[in-house]
Parts: sequence; C-alpha cells; structure tokens
Amino acid sequence: MMTLEQWRVRKKLSYGKLAKLLGASHASVVSRWCRNIDDKDRMIPKPPYMEAIYRLTDGSVQPNDFYLRRD
Repeated sequence: MMTLEQWRVRKKLSYGKLAKLLGASHASVVSRWCRNIDDKDRMIPKPPYMEAIYRLTDGSVQPNDFYLRRD
C-alpha cells in the first residue's frame, strides 16, 4: 500500500506536475487528494481520477489507499 503523497514524493513531482499528468484542473485539487486521512480539507478523487491514478502509478496507489488509515 502506498499513498498518492508517498508516490508523488518518491517520483519527485510537484503537485502541479502531478495535476497535469492526471488531467486535474489545478495543483490544489491534487494536494487535497494527497493530504492525511484526518485532514478536514482532504478530498477523495472521483472514479475517473482514481483510474488515472491507478494507471499512472502502475497500481502502486489503489482506491483502497484513499480510505485506509496509516498509523
């Protein structure tokens, strides 16, 4: 299991670059997908973006990774 934030950091991508790769409207949207599960401003990507994330990360980041707590 890997979070999108972990994957982003590992690949040395900015939020802006990741947004472009995923077809997201803005870097701030992607940064909200990358936030900790307890963050009140966190967002979970909609299904089309989930699929794009899964493809871009070669399955390293899966939909369940947005719902499971990392302690």
